[in-house]
Amino acid sequence: MRASAVVFGECGGADVLRVETVDVPAPGAGEVRIKVEAIGLNRSEALFREGWHPTKPDLPSRIGYEAAGTIESIGADVSGFSVGDRVGTLPVMSLNKRGAYGEMFTVPVDTIAPTPPELDAAEAASLWSSYITAYAALVELVKVEPGDLVLVTAASSSVGPAAIQILNMLGARPVGVTTKRAKAEAIRAMGAVDVIVTEDEDLTARVDTLTDGKGVPVVFDAVGGRSAAQLAEVMAPYGHYILYGVLDFEPGTLPAQALVEKNLTLHGFAMYLGDRPDRNARAIAFIADGVKQGKLRPLVGKRFPFSEIVDAARYLDSMAQIGKVVVTLDD
Repeated sequence: MRASAVVFGECGGADVLRVETVDVPAPGAGEVRIKVEAIGLNRSEALFREGWHPTKPDLPSRIGYEAAGTIESIGADVSGFSVGDRVGTLPVMSLNKRGAYGEMFTVPVDTIAPTPPELDAAEAASLWSSYITAYAALVELVKVEPGDLVLVTAASSSVGPAAIQILNMLGARPVGVTTKRAKAEAIRAMGAVDVIVTEDEDLTARVDTLTDGKGVPVVFDAVGGRSAAQLAEVMAPYGHYILYGVLDFEPGTLPAQALVEKNLTLHGFAMYLGDRPDRNARAIAFIADGVKQGKLRPLVGKRFPFSEIVDAARYLDSMAQIGKVVVTLDD
């Protein structure tokens, strides 16, 4: 089947993306083909497009792994799903072979989940990647406890709002960290108990005030780089530092003294599906239940039509968004 999709033939900024008509293969054994209704844009896809991602593009390449839509056709050996089912994709499928930026794509059945009936397509495209990442790190990797004060950096990004909502669901106390004062009120509205704005506040002094000098037990960090040492310094003894992204490519200093003196645990975390099917099933159930209860709801920051997908990618690159950048497709 032929369909419109986004491809790129060289690494670079958003302008390297172009829309072409491509062949979308029929689903093989264990696969489904999805008619896409909405696409969630992700910073890791931008890194892939720019050539910084650990997975290097096999040019010309398709791009994207977050989408929601309906199942158009089903391959052999697929159970539990039917043609017409509303589904969304899970993280992380092959960025080279699949490609969610388009009208249709074919994916393994173990990389999709039913769309909660409470969500529209744009919300569904914003759900699984961000919320499973936050769940896997905060519920299973470190087991955040009720009452824990947790620093969430890049708090207005795709995963930040999901983390804040999940922490509230757990009874923890999320504190959002952002560089821009203009984003502070939106982060509070997401459920953060407080917000630290690093462009005009001293992080160390604010954490000291918030914790009476005791430090925070958990840091959930998407930035790394130059800020890592300061984040480690504001942690409580025996705390957990989770580094799940590297938005700052400048080399940082390993906070060796803080790690040793405070008995800190540093977790490098990347979300992979294939190695933990039991955890994935628990994550899907937890998230679906949270949506049903009204405690979890994806924050769609800005929507673009598919005809403006290059503009959407530029907007993502600007890091001006609050919530998820979503591209919608018309019927």
